[in-house]
Amino acid sequence: MTARIFLPADLKPSAQSFVQEQDFAARQYRGKRDNQEDYYAFADAADQNENSLERILLVVGDGLGAHAGGSVASYIGVNAFVRAFHEHPGSASWRLRTALDTANDTLGYITSKMPSVAPPMGTTMLSVLASNHQIEWISVGDSPLFLYREGKLHRLNADHSLTPILEERVKQGLMTAEEAAAHPDRHTLQSALLGYPMALIDFPKEPLPVKSGDIIIAASDGIFTLSDKALEELLGFGRHTTADKITDAILFAIRRINYERQDNATIGVIKIP
Repeated sequence: MTARIFLPADLKPSAQSFVQEQDFAARQYRGKRDNQEDYYAFADAADQNENSLERILLVVGDGLGAHAGGSVASYIGVNAFVRAFHEHPGSASWRLRTALDTANDTLGYITSKMPSVAPPMGTTMLSVLASNHQIEWISVGDSPLFLYREGKLHRLNADHSLTPILEERVKQGLMTAEEAAAHPDRHTLQSALLGYPMALIDFPKEPLPVKSGDIIIAASDGIFTLSDKALEELLGFGRHTTADKITDAILFAIRRINYERQDNATIGVIKIP
């Protein structure tokens, strides 16, 4: 399914507004998978007293391939999230949490209508709300949210796979780094949107201040083909270019590695003006 960008037809940009492709963009790569099970959407999140695109919402869903309709689950989940965010009043943080709950409930409702032998529909969910002075996010699953600032890449959100648990065992001397890297359950999720209560949710209490020149990356786990160092080098070259060129460069680097088990990759980039 083709990802969507929900933007108003009657744009009224200002000096504070994000510009599509220049300041925000996303691209996808199917990798070695039979289907593209990622889905993403950008949406204008400006309040009524703001000009269009002074705040933008990016939502990324990575459908669970072992479950029924992974591509459908990410599509339904992302669209339900965006719709609920716009329909509910309240603070931005309240709307993010309400939108997540709505997306999860929507998947649960659809699963309840499916044959009882079918596994539940599932997806990860990562949403970031950005302005030119702060970002807020909410996430469930292993899709990473990165901040690139002054030459350094920082992961902002929690990883809800078993990877952090295995890495802690390495620190405790209970297993080697090689054993952890090759562990068959390394990418098993501890939490996802399945229509059930979510075991883990990453949802900071306070927004994170950002500054001009910061680069935000919201991606599916297919980006992990690249090391943090490789991403830092790419972003170092890309900090003076546009968001669309950064996304193209990251996907080109992933394609060039030609990993035989390459997962779907979705790369969303927001440059803070």
